[in-house]
Amino acid sequence: MVMAAAGTAIATPAHAVSSSATCPRVIVIGVRGTDEAAGSGGGSYDYATGGFGGRLNLTSTVVTGTPLTARRTGLKYPAKAIAPIYPISQGQGTTNLKNLVTSLGTTCSSSTRFVLVGYSQGAHVIGDALASDSGNRIAATYRNRIAAVVFFGDPTYRVGEPFNAGGGTRNGTWPRAVGVLSEFNSRLRSYCYANDRWCQNISDPGDVHGTRYQTSAVQTAAKDFILARL
Repeated sequence: MVMAAAGTAIATPAHAVSSSATCPRVIVIGVRGTDEAAGSGGGSYDYATGGFGGRLNLTSTVVTGTPLTARRTGLKYPAKAIAPIYPISQGQGTTNLKNLVTSLGTTCSSSTRFVLVGYSQGAHVIGDALASDSGNRIAATYRNRIAAVVFFGDPTYRVGEPFNAGGGTRNGTWPRAVGVLSEFNSRLRSYCYANDRWCQNISDPGDVHGTRYQTSAVQTAAKDFILARL
């Protein structure tokens, strides 16, 4: 990442089921990072299995690991730093995510809940859709149906927040104000590790930002956090 500038709820089965229905009990939305591969499809989002990049594997393991009916979808947005420049790309992602959750929340009954998972620019996108100081925030009706949120390498990381994980001791490149995500204190985990270029705003010769979050240990910890809240 470079800065340039209703449905009827489906009955719960006795074992994990990956559902293709529009309104299962759980919808996992993945928001990829800058320059990661996009999925296919039109509109602001699609229902294809693509669009998750290389660091959101848990979007799949959550779907197969929960005893609830579930499916996943990758948010469609530019995910670029250039053409369009990062602020435009990130802003479009936040708008698309708000529209997606609003659309699904309106279509599906209140028994359908959401899980949001974002890496890098994707975490920034989700944060701007949830933060109390955001001008493009998801409405409270639908925020209340978000069961869990996970950030990996969030460039807006703020040290000292109760939902932080990974041991990052510095603020990110564009840190959020203290407490603006406090509504999600118990529902959010923000993973950030030492020497991550973007969530720690520091030199990253070992490419922590690009390699740490898809490791089995991190993906499993994040998956377990989500499953405990479904």
